[in-house]
Amino acid sequence: MGRLATLSPLTSARLGNVMSFFLFNALNGLQLSMLIFLMAIGLTIIFGLMDTLNLAHGAFYMVGAYFGYALFSTTGNFWIALIIAPLLPLLLGFVLQYFVLQPLKDKGRSAHLDMALLTFGLLFFVIGVIDLIFFETLGLTFLSIDKPEFLRGAVNIGILYPTYRLFIIIIGLTVALSAWFVLERTVLGAVVRAGVDDNEMVRAMGINIYLVFALVFALGCGLAGFAGVVAGAELSIDVNMGVQILIPTLVVVILGGLGSVKGCFIGAIIVGMTDTLSQAYLPEASTFAIYILLAATLIVRPLGLFGRPQQTI
Repeated sequence: MGRLATLSPLTSARLGNVMSFFLFNALNGLQLSMLIFLMAIGLTIIFGLMDTLNLAHGAFYMVGAYFGYALFSTTGNFWIALIIAPLLPLLLGFVLQYFVLQPLKDKGRSAHLDMALLTFGLLFFVIGVIDLIFFETLGLTFLSIDKPEFLRGAVNIGILYPTYRLFIIIIGLTVALSAWFVLERTVLGAVVRAGVDDNEMVRAMGINIYLVFALVFALGCGLAGFAGVVAGAELSIDVNMGVQILIPTLVVVILGGLGSVKGCFIGAIIVGMTDTLSQAYLPEASTFAIYILLAATLIVRPLGLFGRPQQTI
């Protein structure tokens, strides 16, 4: 007993360090999860509910970040950038869906391939335009948006943790609850679901389902732009950010199941936690950990964790 009592303070200190390290990385994982979720929620609705392929989703994230930087540079106000910048990708998303993707979708047989090729090409077109404006013309490379004063520094929650990362977590949770409420408890959500199941019936009721789809698509793109501004204050803004975020976003959408808000949320947490904790504890496996997880999940559940059999792409 005496020896155990002598060792316990040292053991407690080591255990405290281990727990602090784990908690810090778990919160980092949750923060990454919420950032990816802001991207993935729009994409899972667009893919799963609207049956529309949009591989340019990363471009809207990047447009939001760069436009947010331009607004912040002009006004010096983070909140103006956060509120106004997502409106540009929202508008571009509406135009893309209503005037380009919906007509392609109406073609029928080869629509998915056409949409995939067009939107993937659009992603790299946007990268080229942004590179031309910000790098070739203005000479700007890695950019960032300054955080508001009260979101700088750290707060004590048992460990010192960056305030802005907690802000990202709160935003993600708020968007998750809002998306669930809109899709499951509002008329708009009911119209979207009905339009997917039988859009002829919805149109017969006098509802312009194509306009509704375009608005939902635009909201998804606006959320991607919003995520870009949020990320721009924590990460660097560069021309590769759209491609870098697209891959984990697609993993989340497939893992959670197309069209499922709950699946998207849980999938984002799984991917964010797996990526962050594997980098902390098993760095040599971190580059492929989420892909092994995705493959294992699809072997057991081919439609994802909460995928719906009738909604295949």
